[in-house]
Amino acid sequence: MKVWLTAVVLILLGLAAWYFLGSREPAVEEAPPPVLAVQEEAPAPAPEPVVEPVAEEEAPAEEPVVEEPPLPDLADSDPVALEALTDMVGSEPVDEFVAQEAVISKFVASVDALGGRQVPAVIQAVQGPGGEFQATADERPESVILDEVGDPIPQFVVDPANYQRYTPYVEMLEAVDARQAAAVFQRNQPLFDEAFAQLGYAEGDFEPRLRAIIDELLATPDVPEPVRLIKPEAYYLFADEDLESLSAGQKILIRMGPDNAARVKAKLAEIRAVL
Repeated sequence: MKVWLTAVVLILLGLAAWYFLGSREPAVEEAPPPVLAVQEEAPAPAPEPVVEPVAEEEAPAEEPVVEEPPLPDLADSDPVALEALTDMVGSEPVDEFVAQEAVISKFVASVDALGGRQVPAVIQAVQGPGGEFQATADERPESVILDEVGDPIPQFVVDPANYQRYTPYVEMLEAVDARQAAAVFQRNQPLFDEAFAQLGYAEGDFEPRLRAIIDELLATPDVPEPVRLIKPEAYYLFADEDLESLSAGQKILIRMGPDNAARVKAKLAEIRAVL
């Protein structure tokens, strides 16, 4: 507005200069004409400044509140659980390794069983590695171990080639974003608690049990190679009684090899920190 008024003033001054100076003829040496009184016109009033209306500031639009969909019943929760797992690790490992039915119930039961002696196949949320457990005969055992009738028990050592069977599971675990996993757990915690209560835990609070199992796995001892085994019947057992007395979860970590076990512990510690 100030620029516009300045331009108007300059134009008016230019017109006045032309009128009072440019329109006069050169002076002639003659008797001056009689002076006539000229009534000067009053200057035109300056135009009123145009005041433009000030636009009112619009209040910022409020972001719509996105409500979380209600949780399904535990019996109908498989699509939700499988979708969440797929978002975290991809569809291929979920389709290949993860149980497709009763996902949350089997996950809760498997975690709980990791603190016991074994994890029955019927409750496993993740299918075990394919192929047979690989071990080689221990030709030079540290000591002779006898059975109940006094016969020597065959001894073995874990074959390092066996560790590769567990690598896909380790990679699947490493693909999990710890904060995303914690958020999924917290959002669906009532379903986990319900599944936990169905195992006979009256309090129905699964999170303390989950933290306790993770802590137990993190406390798994590092066992130097070779890892020695015995096979008194159909299954391999650790030759060291202290190792054999460990929980099922700890023994799984030892059997997957020191490198895989270290990677699993690192991810578990990350998840434990955000729970």
